[in-house]
Amino acid sequence: MKSSRVLLLLCALVISGALIGFLLSQRSVNHDEAEDSRPLAESLPTPAEAVVDFPETTEWTPVEAMIDYPANAIRGELLLHFTSRQDYLAYLKAMAAVGLRPLGQIDELLVLRVGSDAISGPSPRDYEAGLSFSYPVERPLPPLELSPEAMASLQGFGQSARSIVGGPVDGDGSGVIVGILDSGIQAHSQFDDVNIVRIDLTGGGVSGKGAAHGTSVASIIAGSEGIAPEAELLVVRVLDDKGVGSSYHVAEGIVQAVDLGVKVINLSLGVYQDTPLLRQAVRYADERGVILVASAGNDGFDKISYPAAYPEVLAVTAVDASGRQALFPNQSIGIDFAAPGVSVLTAKEDEGAVLFSGTSAAAPFISGTLAAMLSADPLRSSKQTVELLKRYLNDAGAPGEDPVYGDGLIDWDRLRERDMSEVLDIALADIYLSPDALPGTTMPIEVTVQNRGTQWSSDAQLEVMVGDADPVRFTIGSIGPGQITSRKVYSQVPSADSDDALAIAARVLPEKISEDVRLENNLKAVYFRSKK
Repeated sequence: MKSSRVLLLLCALVISGALIGFLLSQRSVNHDEAEDSRPLAESLPTPAEAVVDFPETTEWTPVEAMIDYPANAIRGELLLHFTSRQDYLAYLKAMAAVGLRPLGQIDELLVLRVGSDAISGPSPRDYEAGLSFSYPVERPLPPLELSPEAMASLQGFGQSARSIVGGPVDGDGSGVIVGILDSGIQAHSQFDDVNIVRIDLTGGGVSGKGAAHGTSVASIIAGSEGIAPEAELLVVRVLDDKGVGSSYHVAEGIVQAVDLGVKVINLSLGVYQDTPLLRQAVRYADERGVILVASAGNDGFDKISYPAAYPEVLAVTAVDASGRQALFPNQSIGIDFAAPGVSVLTAKEDEGAVLFSGTSAAAPFISGTLAAMLSADPLRSSKQTVELLKRYLNDAGAPGEDPVYGDGLIDWDRLRERDMSEVLDIALADIYLSPDALPGTTMPIEVTVQNRGTQWSSDAQLEVMVGDADPVRFTIGSIGPGQITSRKVYSQVPSADSDDALAIAARVLPEKISEDVRLENNLKAVYFRSKK
């Protein structure tokens, strides 16, 4: 009896030592999960940086109390990152030996998702494991801060993606699998001829309650009203019926989609926390030539959510039917594309249709277009396809790349016409007054002209009219296909207490105006009013 007690005591000491050594290690983790003020490219550590040091302690504390969870982290679970497959497998074996099982595992990334009770088992420190956390991921919520008047000023499309695009774009998506990580998908006649593979990572069923968001996204990409109607879909449910998921399941879904052969992954979701695991999964996809497309978010912030914020991911903002930024999207120099995102007609359960708005709607326009382009030329790499699409964007906002429209607004006409010779299309791209313009002061206004055709243009005439003043005229010299040029005029900005608006109109007239294929884009008028 005495020897049995001694044996039990020794076992208890061993388990306590493992418990204490691992639990108190959490105190050093906070700096890895905290927000970083460095530029994004500098703030993306490698997976090895998830490894933490384990301080010593002599105090006993309950398990949950010992884990220093960062703000907003999902409680009750931890992520363990291993640096070698040997340690990874050895830890799994050690867990099994004491009757513990992980909540999930991503073998390709050597990552385990474990409950906090796993700390009572073998110490991850003994297996060179690092620690991180999962965070809630959400579909971009509808804009809440915009006034009804502001929302009413946006022009909705009121058409399906197929109609907005205006017909086929290169290919039809044949032979291309598009991954959709979202809230699932519901049956609809638009998908009758679409091959759909379904994976559920939430337990709610791929076509269960709350799948409307993913259904709308899917109908923009594929099906009878989609941009790439013949594309196959891999639908991975990572959001529950309330539109909420975890960064772990998003990472797991990315890896599964890559391994199952997708060429494009659409992510109309986001989280404002960079996590080592999500970053790892994004790199896993990028290194294997998979294109990731994500929504920028609808919160009106001066930053975009993850995964859109990762440099490997194409971030998409939303515009209305007039080409105007939709007021609610987040802004960042990291935005790549602007695409339709106001009142797009999409599939709804029970054979119905619904108007769908937000950057969630804009992202699948890019995903569907890329799928169509990939199917047209299977020998073209994913990076070459993205570069080709970017070559035919319409400039908007400030001249060149900017945080509102990114690299520009997608133009399917230009994509279709790119191999046609002698297309003349000189456009008045935009009229731009800096949002930082001081009321009551004289400020520069930039007027941008873009050659959206396929031939060189010279001697076009630009006229700019500010209020009741006489037009200011410029001669636009030679400008090559896709190029932009801008001219400045100066005007006084209305004072803050004035109800007056600064009205500006401009038009560009090519030398052979009768040959311009789109005269409707030669004229633009805007007005600016100071904020009170």
